[in-house]
Amino acid sequence: MAGGEGTRLRPLSLGSPKPMTPLLGRPVMEHIIGLLRNHGVDDICVTLCYKPQGVMDYFGSGDRLGVRLTYFIEDEPLGTAGSVKACMPHIGAEDFLVISGDCVCDLDLTALVRFHRERGAAATLGLYRHKTPLEYGLVLTDGEGRVERFVEKPAWGQVFTDQINTGIYALSPAAMERVPGETAWDFGKDLFPALLREGAGLYGLPLEGYWCDMGDCKAYLDCTCDALSGKVKLDMGLPRLEAGVWSAQPLPPGLNLVPPCWIGPGVRLGEGCLIGPHTVLDQGAEVGERSMVQRSILLENAAAGPRATLYGAVLCRDASARKGAVLNEGAVLGENALAEEGATLLERVKLWPGQTAPAGCRLARSVTSGSQKGVLRFGDSGVIRGALGEDMGPEALLTLGSILGAEGRVGVGCSPTPGAGMLARAAAVGAAAAGSEVLTHSLTSPVQGAGAATFHRLPVSLFVEESGGAIFLHLFDRDGLPLGRARERKLEHALLQGEVRRTRGDKVGRLRLLDMSQEQWARHVVEEAGLRRPALRRLTVAVGDASPEDRALRSALSALGCKLEKEWRPGLVAFHARRGGFSLTAQDERGAVVDAGQLLAVLALIEMENGTGKVAVPAGASAAVELVAAGYGGTVLRLDRDGDQASALYAAQPWLRQAPAAAVRVCARMAVSGQKLEALVAKTPRFSSWRREVPLTADRGQVMQALARESARQPAGEGLRLRTGSGWVYLTPIARRSALRVIAEGPDLELAAELCDFYAGRAAEVDRSISEHCVQEKDK
Repeated sequence: MAGGEGTRLRPLSLGSPKPMTPLLGRPVMEHIIGLLRNHGVDDICVTLCYKPQGVMDYFGSGDRLGVRLTYFIEDEPLGTAGSVKACMPHIGAEDFLVISGDCVCDLDLTALVRFHRERGAAATLGLYRHKTPLEYGLVLTDGEGRVERFVEKPAWGQVFTDQINTGIYALSPAAMERVPGETAWDFGKDLFPALLREGAGLYGLPLEGYWCDMGDCKAYLDCTCDALSGKVKLDMGLPRLEAGVWSAQPLPPGLNLVPPCWIGPGVRLGEGCLIGPHTVLDQGAEVGERSMVQRSILLENAAAGPRATLYGAVLCRDASARKGAVLNEGAVLGENALAEEGATLLERVKLWPGQTAPAGCRLARSVTSGSQKGVLRFGDSGVIRGALGEDMGPEALLTLGSILGAEGRVGVGCSPTPGAGMLARAAAVGAAAAGSEVLTHSLTSPVQGAGAATFHRLPVSLFVEESGGAIFLHLFDRDGLPLGRARERKLEHALLQGEVRRTRGDKVGRLRLLDMSQEQWARHVVEEAGLRRPALRRLTVAVGDASPEDRALRSALSALGCKLEKEWRPGLVAFHARRGGFSLTAQDERGAVVDAGQLLAVLALIEMENGTGKVAVPAGASAAVELVAAGYGGTVLRLDRDGDQASALYAAQPWLRQAPAAAVRVCARMAVSGQKLEALVAKTPRFSSWRREVPLTADRGQVMQALARESARQPAGEGLRLRTGSGWVYLTPIARRSALRVIAEGPDLELAAELCDFYAGRAAEVDRSISEHCVQEKDK
């Protein structure tokens, strides 16, 4: 499981996923792969979410490490159990291990698997006896190892055991059947308590060895020191020159070295410096003459100048502590950060990337402001994603607002959170300073922001969403649609150039509150999506209210006249909105989950029977839509293939892209016809889908051209769509990273997964072939 951001590990983890954190010259995840390989595991699924390309680029197929890696990328966080659920078609019917890609351990995994099999368990938790268990979940077991009770984050009065949950599990596929698909679900909070209530075979085994959750910078330093001391058995990766000293090259004379120490290739050591104990100097690091570096880590190309003093400090890549600087216990310099000559950083003071501690200062507080790293870029869904305080801060939103202000009136909305509100206000100020009239609204979900843009015909509208610890910037045109690649590229270029527009004082734009309440928005949704025919019955529908998008969904269905409940029960239909309100899932009257792809087929059916007989769908939409339309002699337009005609129709059919409008459309059809949702679903072809991403080293265009030639198909629009037997495969390059997305569909999930694996493997082979050919041509 390698999807974490490592927020508590900042600034060390800024800009890269937590599993890529360097430990003794290699990512911590590489040590975990080595542990798995040592215990006979060579087929590994890797779940990714935050900055997945960095992991895929480094590890590739896994051949270099003697394993096979298969990547599964979450479009949005699915929780620990939810992310593993997505891997089940690959795992199949075998028992399997779950382990974090960012822990440091050498536990006996073979013993865990043997115990699991001997007990015939549904799930077996790897436990660890911890001296200070307060920050962890405790697990109480009986004499046979059966779990009796969980205690989450206990007080000392609740500490009846020192057995903590390591997050390492042996699981059976039967246990995973309880986890719903495409839904956020957690092992500790959801699955294991459910197994305990049911009396299923839930066991725990205390494991011998070392385990540490590398949660923050202190734990990172402690783990490294433990590795140097031999408390955890890791592959040191360097020759051992003497007891406790590992070095890539002979050490120079005039050096005071106290083991244990780890000294990577290309390290430069000044005369008279004192190194160690418990010191790691990564590749290209430098220590000046007469400096003291003890219990500290200097990562790649970091430097401690002459007469600097470091004790208990971490210097990230390219960071520097200049002459006479003093860094005390817990001090951290982020990437490219600088402690100038004579600067002193007191205990636990951190400089975020690019920040400076002035010469001679005595710094008692961390410096994080102005730490925006990189450039804001759109993802494949037309949304900009970032982290508050990293690449997403008030400075960046001021600039973005200024650029948007050049387009005329600007709409601005945000999630009901302090962080999103602060960013939205910064964007509004930037737009007003550029001379734009700024129209703000109090609607609380992105899908409502799109509705406001449509209703008021705003040239451009911004909605700042804060969800799951991340910030999402949604930008809409006057039709409530994403801006499109041409406008996105223009905006990215302006952001890259740092273009900031300011106007004279008498031309500053006004900020005005839009007159659009939740009820007005909901009525507008019903007017657009309702069938305008008398209903035969009043529906009772279940929708939760935990998220802004679900609350928007409730508002729209209430305006339609539905009676609302919060929990599904037999005989009811339940809806759930995700991804800012642009994706809808449902449970039918019997409790079967109807995913977004199947609901799109139902909406196409309604359009064929009660609408225009035409639908417009995105490039990657399910082939089931075509099959539905063919049964009625209808028409399907695809956005990538059918140009302006498809775009205009797509803009006119918000129920095909917005969860509240889709739910209103489906419920209106049910109320008018008297049919149940399960009956509507039964009238559509049943397709299961599976998707993978394939990291590429060759040019994406060349790989796509080769695949098109191989299939004797000429791409029509975006990507390549292939019919193969009873299934479909859609291949398309990913805009923001060098990778190919493979989406397969079939009558069952097993066939979809097989098709997906086959074409993903074929794409990887084509990529290798092109890369090897390019190398040969270059050598010539």
